[in-house]
Amino acid sequence: MQMSTEKKERDMGVELLRIISMLMIVVMHILGQGGVLAGVSVAPGSAGYAGAYLLEAGAYMAINCYALISGYVGVGHSFRYARLFETQARVLFYTVFITAGFCIVMPELFGFTLVKNALFPAMTGQYWYYTAYFGLMLFMPALQCMIAHLSSVQFRNLIVSIVLLFSILPALFVSDIFQTAQGYSLWWLMALYLVGAYIKIYGCPFLKKPIPALAVYALSVLAAWGIQMADVYGVGIPLPNMLVYTSPAMLLGSVALLTACSGLRLPNPVKKGVSLCAPLSFSVYLIHAHPLVWKYLFEGCFAAFADYPVYMLMPVVIGAAAAVYAVCTLIDAVRAWLFRVCRVRKGCEWLEERLKGLLEGHSGR
Repeated sequence: MQMSTEKKERDMGVELLRIISMLMIVVMHILGQGGVLAGVSVAPGSAGYAGAYLLEAGAYMAINCYALISGYVGVGHSFRYARLFETQARVLFYTVFITAGFCIVMPELFGFTLVKNALFPAMTGQYWYYTAYFGLMLFMPALQCMIAHLSSVQFRNLIVSIVLLFSILPALFVSDIFQTAQGYSLWWLMALYLVGAYIKIYGCPFLKKPIPALAVYALSVLAAWGIQMADVYGVGIPLPNMLVYTSPAMLLGSVALLTACSGLRLPNPVKKGVSLCAPLSFSVYLIHAHPLVWKYLFEGCFAAFADYPVYMLMPVVIGAAAAVYAVCTLIDAVRAWLFRVCRVRKGCEWLEERLKGLLEGHSGR
């Protein structure tokens, strides 16, 4: 019983990281698509530029964290196709209803391509992360089987190979040698899934306590930001760009955040909030990054922040991200209630049983 309680405590810290990571993703999107970085880039080297890119560097490893969490929490849990079906149902809910809403307000948008995109979001790449994650979910049974049968030495060597081939060498040679698309790919999510699983099973030998882990995160952020600023000031040091998902700085920083949060012990009120918000976090991405919301509502919406003095710019961006997160979470709370009323999970479990029966019937022939 004690071990089970400790495991739940550790997992609750990781669920907190899920929330933090989604907030960081919204920060990145406000800075990028929202127009803040474009605004401060007219005066490179200014205080506003430095502040905006410090936020960017601090938030950029959020996607890595999300993928690492998948591997971390997946250890010891068998893959359920019902989970894949339920995730697909959630994505379809937003692609269909948001698209329908825009077509009502802007009927000129309606067309075959828009309908196809709404009905087949994974195959049409409406959300790059979901498309890659959809592929990852199909590989999860094989990945979990491999993880269960690898010795500690074999698993360690695999992780070393992943870090070397997908992160260190591409950074050194400033080339996407192994076609990870700088992290925008199924292959990178699979690599991070394995890294997250390794951390869950064996830990990270040089990051065993939260404070040292947070210090490593801070150093990773400063390294990426420092290289960005050095390039602006024309220092002339031939250093690779660290503001890509696969860079050593972003990989190390995300691993540090995961290990820091996995060691957290949260007070009961915080645990209750985390348990409510964490399951809804993915929908924050689905809502605000929907292609039509992205283009017609989000694009350039926060450009005015670039004119703020740096002591206002940074808290305003973070505050706007928190507001976007809160609004999207409230919307998804309604979606979650509708799914419970309509017994979507039961339907997904029924589909899983039907699929199992079909596959077992074929295998028995």
